[in-house]
Amino acid sequence: MTGKAWAGQRADVELRLFACLATCAIGLLFWLYGSGQDLSSLFWTNRDFANYWIASKLAMEGHVLDLFSGQDIYFARMQEVFGQDYPWHNWSYPPHYLLLVLPFGLLPYVASGIVFQLATLALFLHAASLARAPEARGYWLLLLPFIVCNLHLSQNGFLTAALMLYGLSLRFRRPLLAGVAIGLLTIKPQLGLLLPILLLLERRWQTIAAAALSAGLSMALSALLFGVDTWTGYVGHNLPYQTIVMTDFGGFFLHLMPSVYGAARSLDLDAATAMALHLPVAALAIVAFLYLAWRLETPEARSLSLLFATFCIAPYSLLYDLGALCVLAAAENARERMLPQGQGRRWRMLMLAAVCLLPVLALPFSLAGLPIAPAVLLLGWAAAVVPLPERKAVNAAPPRG
Repeated sequence: MTGKAWAGQRADVELRLFACLATCAIGLLFWLYGSGQDLSSLFWTNRDFANYWIASKLAMEGHVLDLFSGQDIYFARMQEVFGQDYPWHNWSYPPHYLLLVLPFGLLPYVASGIVFQLATLALFLHAASLARAPEARGYWLLLLPFIVCNLHLSQNGFLTAALMLYGLSLRFRRPLLAGVAIGLLTIKPQLGLLLPILLLLERRWQTIAAAALSAGLSMALSALLFGVDTWTGYVGHNLPYQTIVMTDFGGFFLHLMPSVYGAARSLDLDAATAMALHLPVAALAIVAFLYLAWRLETPEARSLSLLFATFCIAPYSLLYDLGALCVLAAAENARERMLPQGQGRRWRMLMLAAVCLLPVLALPFSLAGLPIAPAVLLLGWAAAVVPLPERKAVNAAPPRG
């Protein structure tokens, strides 16, 4: 099959998947609003998207500072809308995140949530298509666990994964667009903490400049639209409170954290002990990332290594943040299918597939007292970068005439 034919087939798979989900979502909307369902029940409102919707409403109504004036003020606003029995939620995003979610406050809550997930899913599917996996069955199938996870939690994982994938996939072909995506990824800075290092090592000067300009302009625009006080409030209230959440709070969200820190906290270890266990792993991950950034020959391999390193280093990330890693792991798994048979090849494919399954498997294992995510990430990283004899043989083989 030619490259153009394969690209067309891949686009067709994306289109069918999105069309199927869009049709189901539109049908769900008609059924919900026509059947008298209680759309204000906790079943619908106790979702992470509630934060984005409330934030956009507050911004449009002139109460944007309520997002950046302390947890008590923000949560009181949520209870005004969703009721006094509404469970705890907090606002943790910087002001320029509002630029990306502001229009969603124009729709009713449930409709807005569905539109948000569909719009960001379409963006994610397009960005995932840039991974350019060779023809192999199972590539898109391995992305379904992440898609299901993000839809279930109603999070922004599709959006942040798309920004990361655009930044990594376009940094050589469209460096300015890659930089814009990386700049916007500062809405979740822990996900892009290694990107500046990789770009410097690769001397991607245009991408670095575009990323800095994109981040700076989006922050300046948010300050212009919402006021400089939103940024001082974010630094003075939101960041310290998020630190308290990470160190002092317990509960369900700890089981969604794939880091060593998250695994230790999910086993009821205190924050200091959990961080003491996490830091040596993070330090080794930094060293390994730097070494591999010099040694790995292809941009795809360096991108995949960066994503593995990111989730081994960052103590606070969640399963719905794994989208870009799942895409590149699935693409690498697909490439492995094109290699000759071998024991190493099977092990590599198994571990890469396990990484793609983490968004749905890590939670039940963690709830059962077996936080497997850190081990799967480390083994998956090793599988992705350790050279295998069959891969060397293919790389050394002369091209076909």
